[in-house]
Amino acid sequence: MLLPKNQKYREGVQIPFLEKMLKENQKALEQLENSFDETTGKQQERLQAVEKISKVKSNIVEITKAIEYSKKMEFFRHPNIPQSIPDEYIWNDCWYNEKRNAWVTLNQYFFEATNARTRDIQVKYETENITNVGIIAEEEKIEFRYGLLSILSKDSENRPIWYAYPTLYDVMLTKEIVKGTFYPETQEKAYLYTAGDDTWISVLGKYLTEQEYLFACEFMPGIVKMPLNVLRANVGRSYDPKEYKKTMKQWGKEKKKLKKQ
Repeated sequence: MLLPKNQKYREGVQIPFLEKMLKENQKALEQLENSFDETTGKQQERLQAVEKISKVKSNIVEITKAIEYSKKMEFFRHPNIPQSIPDEYIWNDCWYNEKRNAWVTLNQYFFEATNARTRDIQVKYETENITNVGIIAEEEKIEFRYGLLSILSKDSENRPIWYAYPTLYDVMLTKEIVKGTFYPETQEKAYLYTAGDDTWISVLGKYLTEQEYLFACEFMPGIVKMPLNVLRANVGRSYDPKEYKKTMKQWGKEKKKLKKQ
């Protein structure tokens, strides 16, 4: 697993590419709306037009969210991505292949997916790429959710669910993304991803990364909230002795206060 700490983080590098996508969708929406009157009296064509307009409007909303997300979040460039790919086409270990109008990822989850390597587009891609082969998907299958490139997959109960195409490290997570994985309010808000950082904190039968744990403490019931320094010290991981001592001292004061009460 590539550790992001060895990489240079970049903020907002994808914005020019996203803004181009946004303009293309806005133009497509304008054309669809202008030609909508031509479907009057043609029920099937009208229904198809409504569906297309709805899809493009959704794209515009999600790409706009992706632009705002990219302004705040950090990304790195996986060393196995071809040097010919511009930075603005890259989300960690995932990138846009302009030649094929498709997306490619090195996310391990997709290598393990059923029939991932036997699809026609994949076979052709691997034939033409001897090294650094990723899993390729047609452009129309990739959409933005939670500000990230995502593709429809299935959860443990075989229900359709969006899955992040790139691998996500702690610096890229938001409370909404983590909640979508561990405690979604509805199936529509459910969201899955491959965590790039070490999942070592045991919480209610699950193992979380440090950032996942911090967010989970905000919304998951039943969690025993504990400072990261204490958790690290308890399992023999690297921690800040000064902060640890300070925390333990504060806990000692609070215990004495409770006893008096």
